[in-house]
Amino acid sequence: MLCALLSTPVLAATNAELLISPTGQITQAGRSVQLRTPPQFIGTTLLLPLRETAALLGRPVQNSGTLIQVGRLVVQTSNRTMTIDDVPYAGELVLTAGGDPLVEARLLAYALDGQLVARPGGILSITALPSDALTAPSTPVAVTPPGSSPAAPATSPAAPQPAVSGLPEARFATNKTIYAPGERVTYTDFSFDPEGLNLSRHWEGMNEVFFTPGEYRVTLVVTNSKGRVSAPSSRVIRVQGATVNTPLSYALRNTPLGSTFRDPLNPAYPALTPVTQSGASFPLLFSDSPEAPKQSGTLYRDRASGRVRVVAYHLNRLAKPARLYVLARPRSAGTSVQVLRGGSAGGTSVESVLGQVSVLDFLTDNGSSRQELQAQGSTPLYTSPLLAPEQGAKVLMDLQINGEAELSVVMLEEGRPLTEETLRTLPLLPPDAQHQRGTFPGAVRSLNVRLGASPVRVMLGDSTTDPALSGIDATTGAPQRLNGNYGVQYDITVENTVPGSSTVVSFVPRAGPYRGGLTVEDGQDRQIIRIPGSGVLTNGDLPLMLWRTPSKTFRMSFIPTGGSFLPVALVFYPNVGAVSP
Repeated sequence: MLCALLSTPVLAATNAELLISPTGQITQAGRSVQLRTPPQFIGTTLLLPLRETAALLGRPVQNSGTLIQVGRLVVQTSNRTMTIDDVPYAGELVLTAGGDPLVEARLLAYALDGQLVARPGGILSITALPSDALTAPSTPVAVTPPGSSPAAPATSPAAPQPAVSGLPEARFATNKTIYAPGERVTYTDFSFDPEGLNLSRHWEGMNEVFFTPGEYRVTLVVTNSKGRVSAPSSRVIRVQGATVNTPLSYALRNTPLGSTFRDPLNPAYPALTPVTQSGASFPLLFSDSPEAPKQSGTLYRDRASGRVRVVAYHLNRLAKPARLYVLARPRSAGTSVQVLRGGSAGGTSVESVLGQVSVLDFLTDNGSSRQELQAQGSTPLYTSPLLAPEQGAKVLMDLQINGEAELSVVMLEEGRPLTEETLRTLPLLPPDAQHQRGTFPGAVRSLNVRLGASPVRVMLGDSTTDPALSGIDATTGAPQRLNGNYGVQYDITVENTVPGSSTVVSFVPRAGPYRGGLTVEDGQDRQIIRIPGSGVLTNGDLPLMLWRTPSKTFRMSFIPTGGSFLPVALVFYPNVGAVSP
């Protein structure tokens, strides 16, 4: 608690005034005042010693260790930060060798509910509202920068500040003055500049919602493109009455899709094991070992017919540029291949980008026409961009093969032609010890999630509640386990059994950074959702808002992406009630 008061006389309850000359000389009531710490100028910005100036203006200074509070201004000298009305303020701050702060005169006047006014001869006048006048609600005050005409104080908290010639004006309104805890506040900003210049805005105390009863001051200051600053415009918002939302219920109703919200309790929600549904599936040929080959060679190879998924993810660790190929060689007469759906990314060393872009490309692709495989030799189904050393490529392909074909994944250095003679001489590269390759049954996993009245979480890629696929390395015969189920498509049907409620779905990283995507089908609506909207999702206490719907049933398709960490969790909040549009 701020408890140690600076021992200085408090002036009478009238607006004390200090006059500051262009040279920094201070006078009060016609007498010259000598300060231990003289004022400073940074450019045209005047800085005043906080403690001494406040004392001269009759306002107490409260100290607690390295924390200093004067009026509505708090200075933390240990990390050189300032807040006003609990909102960070990034302004000029100078500390003396003894730790005494000097702050902008304009900021100090504002924090003391006073004025900074320019007078003839370059004289600046600073005043403060006296301490005994603070029992009544304070009114917004005009803070006039040096060189400008004085601005009259506002007459009520709701009134905009009177204009000062040449300065922009900050103006805003709220749709109400009294709100319930958890009720959204709607702000209308109608600030303007007399010359029509562009404005930047600095808000203090503005929240979309307030959850605790009380009175809250909201202040707006605008700056035009010439650097001229408006007087602050303030309103007081009163919060009272019955609570209509908790922070979590408000977030569930109002967080935009693709944004994060705070829910540190989500790891404690009960884990729900979905019901696995029988359905059409097909093999997955997975090539990720050696993940980063150091020479040209064949990375994986197996025969396939009918429908099959091929997933290849590799980095070029050769000493020269190279390309990644997926090749098809017929093993029966008249074999043809159609790419039902495909996605790829290449030419970057950022592995999570390869994973995310290839999955989003796959989820949005419409496939291509059927092609006949040449009777002799191999047909490229995928050719990566030229990969510089340490760059990689990722490809996912759902194929329909009429007949039988040998599918192979090959890394080939630049300068070597893609011919049958070259392919015959390529070695089969041995797997590394950290990654998997193989042929796995079950490229699609169909799940049913049935929701009750309470939040639940569904873990994906944890190899426990969501078992890893088991398969065989067709090149060596060694058994394989696809940890994380990278490349597996989860088709999830969600049923909400609570009548009249809406379902909210969030996505939570549980092992490390994640970026990827999924699709949602809700009635006639089909959405492709990027995870996250930008950057990488990292904080498990900040779930990503995926979907919000009143529908009883909807479907999701999710493919874990290479270059990201598993497991992840889908968290379902099934009893949200009505949601905001």
